[in-house]
Amino acid sequence: MSGEGAPNLAVDGTGLRVAVIAGSWHQEIIGGLIGGAREAVETAGAECAQFTVAGAFELPLAAQAALTPAEQGGGGFDAAVCLGVIIRGGTPHF
Repeated sequence: MSGEGAPNLAVDGTGLRVAVIAGSWHQEIIGGLIGGAREAVETAGAECAQFTVAGAFELPLAAQAALTPAEQGGGGFDAAVCLGVIIRGGTPHF
């Protein structure tokens, strides 16, 4: 991607905690996605924590757990970024 036409937004994430949650399949692709997400979170000044789940199906439940307030037994994160890779023919999801 060239980035041409992308908005120039100033984002201040100071004091925020962000969970980056990724599936474990297709590491050659997911690794780059994780790196980009972590860079964006850290550039915004937020605290970044990374978690790995088995696959794409587990992402919503992991996000729910991360976003549940700590007083209720959850992670207490302010935001969650979910990353998964499903390749047609490469995984049995289709």
